[in-house]
Amino acid sequence: MNMVLLHRWLLPIATGVLLALAYPPFNFSQLAWLALVPLLFAAQRCDRGETFRRGYIAGLVFFGATVWWIIHVTLPGMVALVAFLALYFGAAAVLFTIVNRVFDIVNTLGGAEGDKRAAAAVDGDRKAADAEAGVEQGKGTVSDSAWRNLLVATVCSAVWVTLEWVRGRFLFGGFGWNGLGVSQHSVVPLIQFASVTGVYGVSALVCFVNFALFFTARRFVLKLYHPELLRQPSWEFYVAMLLVCAAFLYGLRQIHGDESPCKLRLALVQGNIPQTLKFDPHEKPMILERYRTLTEKAIILKPDLIIWPETATPQPMRYDADSFALVTNLAAKADACLLTGTIDATPHSSPPELFNGAILVCPDGRIAGIYHKIHLVPFGEYVPLRRLAVPFLKLLGPKGYEVGDDYGFENGKEFTVFEVGGVQFGTVICFEDTMPDLYRHFVQRGVDFMVNVTNDAWFKTSPAAEMHLANAVFRAAETRRPLVRCTNNGVTCVVDEFGFVRTRLQPFTDGSVNCELALPAARAITFYTQHGDVFVGVCALFGSAVILRFAVARRFPLKSGS
Repeated sequence: MNMVLLHRWLLPIATGVLLALAYPPFNFSQLAWLALVPLLFAAQRCDRGETFRRGYIAGLVFFGATVWWIIHVTLPGMVALVAFLALYFGAAAVLFTIVNRVFDIVNTLGGAEGDKRAAAAVDGDRKAADAEAGVEQGKGTVSDSAWRNLLVATVCSAVWVTLEWVRGRFLFGGFGWNGLGVSQHSVVPLIQFASVTGVYGVSALVCFVNFALFFTARRFVLKLYHPELLRQPSWEFYVAMLLVCAAFLYGLRQIHGDESPCKLRLALVQGNIPQTLKFDPHEKPMILERYRTLTEKAIILKPDLIIWPETATPQPMRYDADSFALVTNLAAKADACLLTGTIDATPHSSPPELFNGAILVCPDGRIAGIYHKIHLVPFGEYVPLRRLAVPFLKLLGPKGYEVGDDYGFENGKEFTVFEVGGVQFGTVICFEDTMPDLYRHFVQRGVDFMVNVTNDAWFKTSPAAEMHLANAVFRAAETRRPLVRCTNNGVTCVVDEFGFVRTRLQPFTDGSVNCELALPAARAITFYTQHGDVFVGVCALFGSAVILRFAVARRFPLKSGS
Protein backbone atom coordinates (compact mmCIF):
# COMPACT_ATOMS: atom_id res chain seq x y z
CA MET A 1 0.00 0.00 0.00
CA ASN A 2 1.22 3.50 -0.82
CA MET A 3 2.46 4.90 2.54
CA VAL A 4 1.65 8.47 1.50
CA LEU A 5 -1.96 7.45 0.88
CA LEU A 6 -2.06 5.60 4.19
CA HIS A 7 -0.76 8.48 6.31
CA ARG A 8 -2.37 11.39 4.48
CA TRP A 9 -5.83 9.97 4.04
CA LEU A 10 -6.60 6.50 5.37
CA LEU A 11 -5.34 6.91 8.94
CA PRO A 12 -7.12 10.27 9.54
CA ILE A 13 -10.29 8.88 7.95
CA ALA A 14 -10.00 5.81 10.18
CA THR A 15 -9.94 8.04 13.27
CA GLY A 16 -13.07 9.88 12.14
CA VAL A 17 -14.94 6.67 11.36
CA LEU A 18 -13.93 4.84 14.56
CA LEU A 19 -14.90 7.81 16.69
CA ALA A 20 -18.25 8.25 14.97
CA LEU A 21 -19.06 4.57 15.59
CA ALA A 22 -18.68 5.17 19.34
CA TYR A 23 -21.78 7.43 19.40
CA PRO A 24 -25.46 6.84 18.67
CA PRO A 25 -26.91 5.17 16.74
CA PHE A 26 -24.02 2.65 16.76
CA ASN A 27 -22.89 3.05 20.40
CA PHE A 28 -19.68 1.03 20.10
CA SER A 29 -18.28 2.99 23.03
CA GLN A 30 -15.17 0.79 23.25
CA LEU A 31 -13.89 2.20 19.95
CA ALA A 32 -13.45 5.65 21.48
CA TRP A 33 -10.57 4.33 23.62
CA LEU A 34 -8.43 3.71 20.51
CA ALA A 35 -10.00 5.93 17.84
CA LEU A 36 -7.30 8.63 18.07
CA VAL A 37 -4.43 6.17 17.60
CA PRO A 38 -4.51 6.16 13.76
CA LEU A 39 -4.39 9.97 13.70
CA LEU A 40 -1.47 10.01 16.13
CA PHE A 41 0.49 7.69 13.85
CA ALA A 42 -0.45 9.79 10.82
CA ALA A 43 0.62 13.06 12.45
CA GLN A 44 3.92 12.07 14.08
CA ARG A 45 6.21 12.61 11.08
CA CYS A 46 5.05 15.75 9.31
CA ASP A 47 5.30 19.50 9.62
CA ARG A 48 2.62 21.68 11.15
CA GLY A 49 0.73 22.37 7.96
CA GLU A 50 0.45 18.72 7.01
CA THR A 51 -0.35 17.74 10.60
CA PHE A 52 -3.19 20.24 10.66
CA ARG A 53 -4.52 18.97 7.35
CA ARG A 54 -4.59 15.37 8.57
CA GLY A 55 -6.30 16.35 11.80
CA TYR A 56 -8.79 18.43 9.84
CA ILE A 57 -9.66 15.43 7.65
CA ALA A 58 -10.36 13.35 10.76
CA GLY A 59 -12.57 16.16 12.07
CA LEU A 60 -14.48 16.46 8.81
CA VAL A 61 -15.22 12.73 8.81
CA PHE A 62 -16.24 12.65 12.48
CA PHE A 63 -18.47 15.72 12.52
CA GLY A 64 -19.82 14.97 9.08
CA ALA A 65 -20.96 11.59 10.42
CA THR A 66 -22.40 12.93 13.69
CA VAL A 67 -24.09 16.23 12.81
CA TRP A 68 -25.19 15.51 9.23
CA TRP A 69 -28.82 15.60 10.34
CA ILE A 70 -28.68 19.40 10.51
CA ILE A 71 -29.17 19.14 6.74
CA HIS A 72 -32.89 18.73 7.53
CA VAL A 73 -32.85 22.32 8.81
CA THR A 74 -30.21 24.02 6.69
CA LEU A 75 -27.76 22.59 4.17
CA PRO A 76 -25.45 25.66 4.12
CA GLY A 77 -25.52 25.77 7.91
CA MET A 78 -24.60 22.10 8.19
CA VAL A 79 -21.67 22.46 5.79
CA ALA A 80 -20.42 25.57 7.59
CA LEU A 81 -20.73 23.95 11.02
CA VAL A 82 -18.86 20.77 10.04
CA ALA A 83 -16.12 22.80 8.35
CA PHE A 84 -15.76 24.95 11.46
CA LEU A 85 -15.84 22.16 14.05
CA ALA A 86 -13.19 20.18 12.16
CA LEU A 87 -10.76 23.02 12.90
CA TYR A 88 -10.57 21.79 16.50
CA PHE A 89 -9.27 18.40 15.37
CA GLY A 90 -6.67 20.12 13.21
CA ALA A 91 -5.57 22.32 16.09
CA ALA A 92 -5.42 19.32 18.45
CA ALA A 93 -3.25 17.35 16.00
CA VAL A 94 -0.79 20.24 15.73
CA LEU A 95 -0.56 20.68 19.49
CA PHE A 96 -0.18 16.92 20.00
CA THR A 97 2.73 16.86 17.58
CA ILE A 98 4.41 19.86 19.20
CA VAL A 99 4.19 18.36 22.69
CA ASN A 100 5.38 14.96 21.47
CA ARG A 101 8.43 16.39 19.72
CA VAL A 102 9.28 18.72 22.58
CA PHE A 103 9.51 15.83 25.03
CA ASP A 104 11.38 13.65 22.52
CA ILE A 105 14.09 16.29 22.37
CA VAL A 106 14.23 17.13 26.04
CA ASN A 107 14.34 13.45 26.98
CA THR A 108 17.07 12.67 24.41
CA LEU A 109 19.34 15.69 24.86
CA GLY A 110 18.41 17.41 28.10
CA GLY A 111 19.95 20.64 29.38
CA ALA A 112 20.35 23.83 27.40
CA GLU A 113 20.70 22.02 24.08
CA GLY A 114 17.46 20.15 24.72
CA ASP A 115 15.70 23.43 25.57
CA LYS A 116 16.99 25.06 22.42
CA ARG A 117 15.83 22.29 20.08
CA ALA A 118 12.56 21.81 21.96
CA ALA A 119 11.85 25.49 21.48
CA ALA A 120 12.51 24.98 17.78
CA ALA A 121 9.86 22.29 17.76
CA VAL A 122 7.38 24.70 19.35
CA ASP A 123 8.32 27.25 16.71
CA GLY A 124 7.63 24.73 13.94
CA ASP A 125 11.25 24.25 12.78
CA ARG A 126 11.23 20.51 12.13
CA LYS A 127 14.76 20.33 10.77
CA ALA A 128 16.15 22.13 13.79
CA ALA A 129 14.27 19.82 16.09
CA ASP A 130 15.20 16.65 14.11
CA ALA A 131 13.77 14.29 16.68
CA GLU A 132 10.68 12.19 16.04
CA ALA A 133 8.90 9.24 17.61
CA GLY A 134 11.43 8.84 20.39
CA VAL A 135 14.35 8.18 18.02
CA GLU A 136 17.06 10.83 17.64
CA GLN A 137 17.76 11.04 13.94
CA GLY A 138 21.29 10.60 12.73
CA LYS A 139 22.49 8.83 15.89
CA GLY A 140 20.15 5.85 15.98
CA THR A 141 19.63 6.00 19.74
CA VAL A 142 16.25 5.13 21.14
CA SER A 143 14.46 7.37 23.64
CA ASP A 144 11.17 5.84 24.71
CA SER A 145 11.01 6.20 28.45
CA ALA A 146 7.75 5.58 30.23
CA TRP A 147 7.88 8.78 32.29
CA ARG A 148 8.30 10.82 29.12
CA ASN A 149 5.34 9.10 27.45
CA LEU A 150 3.13 9.47 30.53
CA LEU A 151 3.92 13.16 30.69
CA VAL A 152 3.14 13.61 26.99
CA ALA A 153 -0.15 11.73 27.43
CA THR A 154 -1.07 13.93 30.39
CA VAL A 155 -0.24 17.20 28.62
CA CYS A 156 -2.00 16.20 25.41
CA SER A 157 -5.10 15.09 27.32
CA ALA A 158 -5.12 18.48 29.02
CA VAL A 159 -4.85 20.15 25.61
CA TRP A 160 -7.74 18.09 24.24
CA VAL A 161 -9.99 18.94 27.18
CA THR A 162 -9.18 22.63 26.85
CA LEU A 163 -10.10 22.60 23.16
CA GLU A 164 -13.36 20.75 23.92
CA TRP A 165 -14.26 23.38 26.50
CA VAL A 166 -13.50 26.20 24.07
CA ARG A 167 -15.65 24.49 21.41
CA GLY A 168 -18.54 24.34 23.86
CA ARG A 169 -18.33 27.95 24.98
CA PHE A 170 -17.25 30.33 22.24
CA LEU A 171 -18.45 31.57 18.85
CA PHE A 172 -22.21 32.18 19.03
CA GLY A 173 -22.41 30.49 22.43
CA GLY A 174 -20.50 27.33 21.51
CA PHE A 175 -21.45 23.85 20.35
CA GLY A 176 -20.07 21.21 22.70
CA TRP A 177 -22.02 18.37 21.10
CA ASN A 178 -20.44 14.89 21.31
CA GLY A 179 -17.32 15.56 23.29
CA LEU A 180 -14.97 12.59 23.62
CA GLY A 181 -16.35 11.69 27.05
CA VAL A 182 -19.93 11.51 25.74
CA SER A 183 -18.98 8.30 23.93
CA GLN A 184 -19.15 6.59 27.36
CA HIS A 185 -22.72 7.70 28.14
CA SER A 186 -23.95 4.11 28.47
CA VAL A 187 -21.10 3.01 30.77
CA VAL A 188 -22.75 4.55 33.82
CA PRO A 189 -20.34 3.35 36.58
CA LEU A 190 -17.40 4.79 34.67
CA ILE A 191 -18.81 8.32 34.36
CA GLN A 192 -19.62 8.92 38.04
CA PHE A 193 -16.50 11.00 38.64
CA ALA A 194 -18.08 13.59 36.34
CA SER A 195 -19.66 14.87 39.58
CA VAL A 196 -16.17 16.27 40.28
CA THR A 197 -14.68 17.02 36.87
CA GLY A 198 -17.73 17.30 34.63
CA VAL A 199 -17.89 15.39 31.36
CA TYR A 200 -14.48 16.87 30.55
CA GLY A 201 -12.83 14.52 33.04
CA VAL A 202 -14.21 11.54 31.15
CA SER A 203 -12.89 13.08 27.92
CA ALA A 204 -9.45 13.42 29.51
CA LEU A 205 -9.45 9.78 30.61
CA VAL A 206 -10.44 8.49 27.17
CA CYS A 207 -7.80 10.71 25.53
CA PHE A 208 -5.12 9.53 27.98
CA VAL A 209 -5.88 5.87 27.19
CA ASN A 210 -5.62 6.62 23.47
CA PHE A 211 -2.11 8.01 23.99
CA ALA A 212 -1.14 5.06 26.17
CA LEU A 213 -2.22 2.66 23.42
CA PHE A 214 -0.39 4.76 20.83
CA PHE A 215 2.88 4.62 22.77
CA THR A 216 2.43 0.90 23.41
CA ALA A 217 1.85 0.22 19.71
CA ARG A 218 4.74 2.47 18.73
CA ARG A 219 7.05 0.66 21.09
CA PHE A 220 6.02 -2.65 19.53
CA VAL A 221 7.03 -1.29 16.11
CA LEU A 222 10.31 0.06 17.49
CA LYS A 223 11.12 -3.36 18.93
CA LEU A 224 11.43 -4.66 15.39
CA TYR A 225 14.43 -2.37 14.88
CA HIS A 226 15.69 -2.01 18.46
CA PRO A 227 15.62 -5.42 20.21
CA GLU A 228 16.88 -3.85 23.45
CA LEU A 229 13.37 -2.47 23.95
CA LEU A 230 12.05 -5.99 24.46
CA ARG A 231 13.04 -5.68 28.11
CA GLN A 232 11.05 -2.47 28.63
CA PRO A 233 7.49 -2.96 29.95
CA SER A 234 4.64 -0.78 28.72
CA TRP A 235 4.08 1.19 31.91
CA GLU A 236 1.89 3.66 30.02
CA PHE A 237 -0.63 0.92 29.33
CA TYR A 238 -0.57 -0.27 32.95
CA VAL A 239 -1.11 3.25 34.30
CA ALA A 240 -3.97 3.84 31.85
CA MET A 241 -5.70 0.62 32.88
CA LEU A 242 -5.19 1.51 36.54
CA LEU A 243 -6.95 4.85 35.99
CA VAL A 244 -9.86 3.17 34.20
CA CYS A 245 -10.24 0.63 37.02
CA ALA A 246 -10.08 3.41 39.61
CA ALA A 247 -12.86 5.28 37.78
CA PHE A 248 -15.01 2.14 37.74
CA LEU A 249 -14.43 1.42 41.43
CA TYR A 250 -15.27 5.01 42.35
CA GLY A 251 -18.45 4.82 40.30
CA LEU A 252 -19.56 1.52 41.82
CA ARG A 253 -19.14 3.01 45.30
CA GLN A 254 -21.22 6.05 44.33
CA ILE A 255 -24.12 4.10 42.84
CA HIS A 256 -26.45 2.73 45.46
CA GLY A 257 -30.01 1.53 45.50
CA ASP A 258 -31.43 3.24 48.59
CA GLU A 259 -35.18 3.65 48.31
CA SER A 260 -36.18 7.30 48.10
CA PRO A 261 -38.83 8.34 50.63
CA CYS A 262 -40.10 11.11 48.33
CA LYS A 263 -41.66 10.44 44.96
CA LEU A 264 -43.50 12.60 42.43
CA ARG A 265 -46.08 11.19 40.00
CA LEU A 266 -45.44 12.39 36.46
CA ALA A 267 -47.31 12.20 33.15
CA LEU A 268 -45.12 12.85 30.09
CA VAL A 269 -46.94 13.58 26.83
CA GLN A 270 -45.25 13.09 23.44
CA GLY A 271 -47.27 14.66 20.63
CA ASN A 272 -45.16 13.54 17.63
CA ILE A 273 -46.19 16.55 15.54
CA PRO A 274 -44.12 16.87 12.31
CA GLN A 275 -42.16 20.10 12.14
CA THR A 276 -43.87 21.02 8.86
CA LEU A 277 -47.24 21.06 10.67
CA LYS A 278 -46.38 22.53 14.07
CA PHE A 279 -47.00 26.17 13.18
CA ASP A 280 -49.42 25.72 10.31
CA PRO A 281 -52.63 27.59 11.35
CA HIS A 282 -54.76 25.00 9.56
CA GLU A 283 -53.31 22.21 11.73
CA LYS A 284 -53.97 23.97 15.04
CA PRO A 285 -57.22 22.04 15.82
CA MET A 286 -55.51 18.70 15.11
CA ILE A 287 -52.56 19.55 17.36
CA LEU A 288 -54.67 20.72 20.29
CA GLU A 289 -56.96 17.70 19.98
CA ARG A 290 -54.01 15.30 20.01
CA TYR A 291 -52.61 16.82 23.20
CA ARG A 292 -56.08 16.79 24.78
CA THR A 293 -56.59 13.11 23.96
CA LEU A 294 -53.15 11.99 25.11
CA THR A 295 -53.35 14.01 28.32
CA GLU A 296 -56.80 12.75 29.26
CA LYS A 297 -55.51 9.19 29.02
CA ALA A 298 -52.53 10.05 31.20
CA ILE A 299 -54.44 11.81 33.99
CA ILE A 300 -56.38 8.65 34.85
CA LEU A 301 -53.43 7.71 37.09
CA LYS A 302 -53.65 11.06 38.91
CA PRO A 303 -50.24 12.62 38.28
CA ASP A 304 -48.87 15.49 40.35
CA LEU A 305 -47.30 17.09 37.28
CA ILE A 306 -48.12 16.87 33.58
CA ILE A 307 -45.38 17.82 31.11
CA TRP A 308 -45.73 18.75 27.45
CA PRO A 309 -42.72 19.23 25.13
CA GLU A 310 -41.11 22.33 23.65
CA THR A 311 -43.51 24.61 21.68
CA ALA A 312 -46.33 22.13 22.22
CA THR A 313 -49.02 24.74 21.61
CA PRO A 314 -49.09 25.99 18.00
CA GLN A 315 -49.71 29.57 19.17
CA PRO A 316 -48.36 31.45 22.21
CA MET A 317 -50.31 29.88 25.04
CA ARG A 318 -50.81 33.05 27.08
CA TYR A 319 -52.27 34.97 24.14
CA ASP A 320 -54.19 32.32 22.23
CA ALA A 321 -57.66 31.66 23.67
CA ASP A 322 -57.90 28.06 22.42
CA SER A 323 -54.48 27.06 23.72
CA PHE A 324 -54.99 28.77 27.08
CA ALA A 325 -58.43 27.20 27.55
CA LEU A 326 -57.11 23.71 26.75
CA VAL A 327 -54.16 23.93 29.14
CA THR A 328 -56.11 25.41 32.05
CA ASN A 329 -59.05 23.03 31.62
CA LEU A 330 -56.80 19.96 31.57
CA ALA A 331 -54.91 21.17 34.65
CA ALA A 332 -58.19 21.67 36.47
CA LYS A 333 -59.58 18.31 35.36
CA ALA A 334 -56.44 16.49 36.48
CA ASP A 335 -56.09 18.57 39.66
CA ALA A 336 -52.43 18.77 38.75
CA CYS A 337 -49.95 21.34 37.51
CA LEU A 338 -49.18 21.34 33.78
CA LEU A 339 -45.84 22.46 32.36
CA THR A 340 -45.89 23.22 28.66
CA GLY A 341 -43.35 24.49 26.19
CA THR A 342 -44.70 27.42 24.20
CA ILE A 343 -43.69 30.56 22.42
CA ASP A 344 -44.02 33.52 24.76
CA ALA A 345 -43.97 37.26 24.17
CA THR A 346 -43.73 40.62 25.89
CA PRO A 347 -46.76 42.38 24.38
CA HIS A 348 -45.98 45.76 25.90
CA SER A 349 -42.69 46.19 24.00
CA SER A 350 -42.62 47.54 20.48
CA PRO A 351 -42.13 45.42 18.51
CA PRO A 352 -43.05 42.48 20.79
CA GLU A 353 -40.10 40.37 21.90
CA LEU A 354 -40.54 36.65 21.32
CA PHE A 355 -39.12 33.93 23.57
CA ASN A 356 -38.91 30.17 23.48
CA GLY A 357 -40.50 29.49 26.83
CA ALA A 358 -41.94 27.03 29.32
CA ILE A 359 -44.96 27.93 31.46
CA LEU A 360 -46.28 26.18 34.56
CA VAL A 361 -50.06 26.33 35.02
CA CYS A 362 -51.75 25.44 38.33
CA PRO A 363 -55.08 23.56 38.69
CA ASP A 364 -56.83 26.85 39.48
CA GLY A 365 -55.66 28.34 36.16
CA ARG A 366 -53.00 30.51 37.75
CA ILE A 367 -49.64 30.81 35.98
CA ALA A 368 -47.10 29.73 38.60
CA GLY A 369 -43.97 30.59 36.65
CA ILE A 370 -42.42 31.28 33.26
CA TYR A 371 -38.99 30.33 31.97
CA HIS A 372 -37.51 31.92 28.86
CA LYS A 373 -34.77 29.96 27.14
CA ILE A 374 -31.37 31.47 27.89
CA HIS A 375 -29.10 29.74 25.37
CA LEU A 376 -30.55 29.95 21.87
CA VAL A 377 -29.58 27.79 18.90
CA PRO A 378 -27.65 29.93 16.40
CA PHE A 379 -29.22 30.02 12.91
CA GLY A 380 -32.17 27.98 14.21
CA GLU A 381 -33.67 30.24 16.87
CA TYR A 382 -31.83 33.40 15.89
CA VAL A 383 -29.38 34.63 13.27
CA PRO A 384 -26.16 35.97 14.82
CA LEU A 385 -25.35 39.59 14.00
CA ARG A 386 -28.70 39.94 12.22
CA ARG A 387 -29.04 43.55 13.34
CA LEU A 388 -25.71 44.33 11.68
CA ALA A 389 -27.25 43.20 8.38
CA VAL A 390 -24.59 40.61 7.53
CA PRO A 391 -26.28 39.17 4.41
CA PHE A 392 -24.54 35.80 4.04
CA LEU A 393 -25.40 34.78 7.62
CA LYS A 394 -29.09 34.74 6.72
CA LEU A 395 -28.37 31.98 4.20
CA LEU A 396 -27.50 29.71 7.12
CA GLY A 397 -30.96 29.98 8.68
CA PRO A 398 -33.59 27.20 8.58
CA LYS A 399 -35.03 26.42 5.18
CA GLY A 400 -38.71 27.14 4.74
CA TYR A 401 -38.57 30.18 7.04
CA GLU A 402 -38.19 33.78 6.01
CA VAL A 403 -35.04 34.95 7.74
CA GLY A 404 -35.41 38.70 7.95
CA ASP A 405 -33.83 41.25 10.28
CA ASP A 406 -36.54 40.53 12.86
CA TYR A 407 -36.21 36.74 12.68
CA GLY A 408 -35.71 34.75 15.86
CA PHE A 409 -36.15 34.77 19.61
CA GLU A 410 -34.62 36.85 22.36
CA ASN A 411 -32.48 35.38 25.15
CA GLY A 412 -34.02 34.81 28.55
CA LYS A 413 -32.23 36.13 31.63
CA GLU A 414 -33.62 34.26 34.65
CA PHE A 415 -32.88 30.77 36.00
CA THR A 416 -36.50 30.13 36.91
CA VAL A 417 -37.27 27.61 39.65
CA PHE A 418 -40.75 26.05 39.61
CA GLU A 419 -42.46 24.36 42.56
CA VAL A 420 -45.07 21.58 42.71
CA GLY A 421 -46.24 20.21 46.05
CA GLY A 422 -43.18 21.47 47.87
CA VAL A 423 -40.81 19.94 45.28
CA GLN A 424 -38.67 22.36 43.29
CA PHE A 425 -37.44 21.86 39.74
CA GLY A 426 -35.78 23.78 36.97
CA THR A 427 -36.52 23.58 33.24
CA VAL A 428 -34.14 23.75 30.31
CA ILE A 429 -35.29 23.85 26.71
CA CYS A 430 -33.97 22.01 23.68
CA PHE A 431 -30.19 21.52 23.70
CA GLU A 432 -29.69 23.52 26.91
CA ASP A 433 -29.33 20.14 28.60
CA THR A 434 -26.06 19.73 26.67
CA MET A 435 -24.64 22.90 28.30
CA PRO A 436 -23.09 21.80 31.63
CA ASP A 437 -22.25 25.25 32.96
CA LEU A 438 -25.71 26.68 32.31
CA TYR A 439 -27.38 23.56 33.69
CA ARG A 440 -25.53 23.57 37.00
CA HIS A 441 -26.74 27.09 37.78
CA PHE A 442 -30.28 25.73 38.13
CA VAL A 443 -29.11 23.04 40.56
CA GLN A 444 -27.24 25.64 42.60
CA ARG A 445 -30.65 27.20 43.30
CA GLY A 446 -31.75 24.14 45.23
CA VAL A 447 -33.88 22.17 42.75
CA ASP A 448 -34.81 18.56 43.45
CA PHE A 449 -34.84 17.53 39.80
CA MET A 450 -34.56 18.99 36.32
CA VAL A 451 -36.87 18.94 33.31
CA ASN A 452 -35.90 19.20 29.66
CA VAL A 453 -38.61 19.98 27.12
CA THR A 454 -37.43 19.62 23.57
CA ASN A 455 -38.55 19.32 19.97
CA ASP A 456 -36.33 17.05 17.89
CA ALA A 457 -38.86 16.96 15.04
CA TRP A 458 -36.60 19.36 13.15
CA PHE A 459 -34.32 16.41 12.46
CA LYS A 460 -37.01 13.89 11.51
CA THR A 461 -36.06 10.26 12.26
CA SER A 462 -32.30 10.85 12.30
CA PRO A 463 -30.03 9.79 15.22
CA ALA A 464 -30.11 13.37 16.54
CA ALA A 465 -32.59 12.48 19.31
CA GLU A 466 -30.44 9.60 20.60
CA MET A 467 -27.32 11.77 20.47
CA HIS A 468 -29.19 14.46 22.37
CA LEU A 469 -29.97 11.98 25.15
CA ALA A 470 -26.37 10.73 25.22
CA ASN A 471 -25.15 14.26 25.89
CA ALA A 472 -27.90 14.98 28.43
CA VAL A 473 -27.14 11.90 30.57
CA PHE A 474 -24.02 13.62 31.88
CA ARG A 475 -26.00 16.48 33.39
CA ALA A 476 -27.62 14.03 35.80
CA ALA A 477 -24.28 12.43 36.70
CA GLU A 478 -22.59 15.81 37.16
CA THR A 479 -25.25 17.26 39.46
CA ARG A 480 -26.74 14.14 41.10
CA ARG A 481 -30.22 15.29 40.17
CA PRO A 482 -32.73 13.27 38.10
CA LEU A 483 -33.51 14.59 34.64
CA VAL A 484 -37.00 14.28 33.15
CA ARG A 485 -37.07 14.67 29.38
CA CYS A 486 -40.30 15.34 27.48
CA THR A 487 -39.92 15.53 23.71
CA ASN A 488 -42.16 16.07 20.74
CA ASN A 489 -40.91 12.96 18.93
CA GLY A 490 -37.47 12.21 20.37
CA VAL A 491 -36.53 10.29 23.49
CA THR A 492 -39.06 11.01 26.24
CA CYS A 493 -37.60 9.42 29.36
CA VAL A 494 -36.47 9.73 32.95
CA VAL A 495 -32.74 9.71 33.74
CA ASP A 496 -31.92 9.05 37.38
CA GLU A 497 -29.31 10.98 39.35
CA PHE A 498 -26.53 8.61 38.28
CA GLY A 499 -27.27 8.59 34.55
CA PHE A 500 -29.31 5.42 34.18
CA VAL A 501 -32.24 5.79 31.76
CA ARG A 502 -35.20 4.39 33.69
CA THR A 503 -38.54 5.12 32.01
CA ARG A 504 -38.59 5.57 28.25
CA LEU A 505 -41.23 6.15 25.56
CA GLN A 506 -40.77 4.86 22.02
CA PRO A 507 -39.37 7.66 19.80
CA PHE A 508 -41.23 8.93 16.72
CA THR A 509 -44.63 7.90 18.08
CA ASP A 510 -47.41 9.80 19.80
CA GLY A 511 -48.22 8.65 23.30
CA SER A 512 -47.87 9.32 27.00
CA VAL A 513 -46.14 7.63 29.90
CA ASN A 514 -46.86 7.75 33.62
CA CYS A 515 -44.07 7.19 36.11
CA GLU A 516 -43.01 7.84 39.66
CA LEU A 517 -39.93 10.02 39.93
CA ALA A 518 -37.79 9.01 42.90
CA LEU A 519 -36.17 12.12 44.32
CA PRO A 520 -32.69 11.86 45.87
CA ALA A 521 -32.85 11.51 49.63
CA ALA A 522 -29.71 13.62 49.98
CA ARG A 523 -29.73 16.96 48.22
CA ALA A 524 -25.97 17.41 48.43
CA ILE A 525 -24.37 19.80 45.97
CA THR A 526 -21.63 18.08 43.99
CA PHE A 527 -18.19 19.58 43.54
CA TYR A 528 -18.90 20.20 39.87
CA THR A 529 -22.22 21.91 40.61
CA GLN A 530 -20.61 24.20 43.13
CA HIS A 531 -17.33 25.00 41.39
CA GLY A 532 -17.90 24.31 37.70
CA ASP A 533 -15.07 23.69 35.28
CA VAL A 534 -12.17 23.86 37.72
CA PHE A 535 -10.75 20.71 36.16
CA VAL A 536 -10.71 22.38 32.75
CA GLY A 537 -8.95 25.38 34.25
CA VAL A 538 -6.24 23.14 35.69
CA CYS A 539 -5.85 21.40 32.33
CA ALA A 540 -5.60 24.71 30.48
CA LEU A 541 -2.98 26.06 32.88
CA PHE A 542 -0.95 22.87 32.82
CA GLY A 543 -0.97 22.48 29.03
CA SER A 544 -0.26 26.16 28.44
CA ALA A 545 2.57 26.21 30.98
CA VAL A 546 4.39 23.34 29.27
CA ILE A 547 4.11 24.85 25.80
CA LEU A 548 4.91 28.34 27.08
CA ARG A 549 7.98 27.00 28.85
CA PHE A 550 9.59 26.08 25.55
CA ALA A 551 8.23 29.06 23.66
CA VAL A 552 10.07 31.27 26.16
CA ALA A 553 13.18 29.14 25.71
CA ARG A 554 12.96 29.88 21.99
CA ARG A 555 12.98 33.62 22.62
CA PHE A 556 15.49 33.57 25.47
CA PRO A 557 17.70 30.50 24.87
CA LEU A 558 20.10 29.35 27.56
CA LYS A 559 23.77 29.19 26.67
CA SER A 560 25.36 25.76 26.49
CA GLY A 561 27.11 24.87 29.68
CA SER A 562 25.25 27.47 31.75
